[in-house]
Amino acid sequence: MIQVKTRDFGMLEMPLETIYKFPQGLYGFDSEKEFVLFSKPIDDISFLYLQSTEDQALCFFVFEPWDLFPDFNPLISREELEAMEVTSSEDLIFLSIAAIPSSVKDMTINLKSPIVINTKLQKGMQIILQNADYEVRFHPFTASSNDGIPC
Repeated sequence: MIQVKTRDFGMLEMPLETIYKFPQGLYGFDSEKEFVLFSKPIDDISFLYLQSTEDQALCFFVFEPWDLFPDFNPLISREELEAMEVTSSEDLIFLSIAAIPSSVKDMTINLKSPIVINTKLQKGMQIILQNADYEVRFHPFTASSNDGIPC
């Protein structure tokens, strides 16, 4: 177990298997190399968070892209798969970072550059997908989104 101090949830005791190393960091946070992934229920709904183990203020609200974009089909280069040391696609999970302004209906998720985690090796990387039609600021709850779940 590891203790992780968070801004929003206080001190959390996390199992070692929830720790993921990001050798290249995340875009805009290159120096952050280690995160924990956890869920917290709010009103009987579990939400996913990716929390830095070093910076208590750095915590991302994340979704599995398929939850809000059912047709998500990520295209990843061979080089990126090799960098992730992937031996089976079953070892990968994809997470999209959400940005939630004052109204949840204005929420956006980043489909273009998801966080990809090799659960077998506990290694993560943020990847810019080769899918030309995926947006950095996909609005899943607005009428302008063609493929998302309408609100």
